[in-house]
Amino acid sequence: KRVMRMARNTYQVSVAQHMVQPSYLASQQMPILPGLAITYDFTPLAVHHTEQRESILIFLSNLIGSVGGIFVTVALITGCVVNTATAAVSKKQD
Repeated sequence: KRVMRMARNTYQVSVAQHMVQPSYLASQQMPILPGLAITYDFTPLAVHHTEQRESILIFLSNLIGSVGGIFVTVALITGCVVNTATAAVSKKQD
């Protein structure tokens, strides 16, 4: 089997944020100085991902769309170049 077609086990981790404002520490008259404390609490989620081969119709549709996009892009660039050259030549003749 190829590596791309094998099932893979992946894990996702969620993150939470908690901030204590210095004004709160001052109002509580806590002897704690402001600082930075980082703790990690890992709660992974298991994800089972399986890749499957697309049908030939989807492949052909993507291929035709890509080829069409290339033709449109080339036509736009060619049109810009031709119009710019035509404008430059007509301006030179005046």
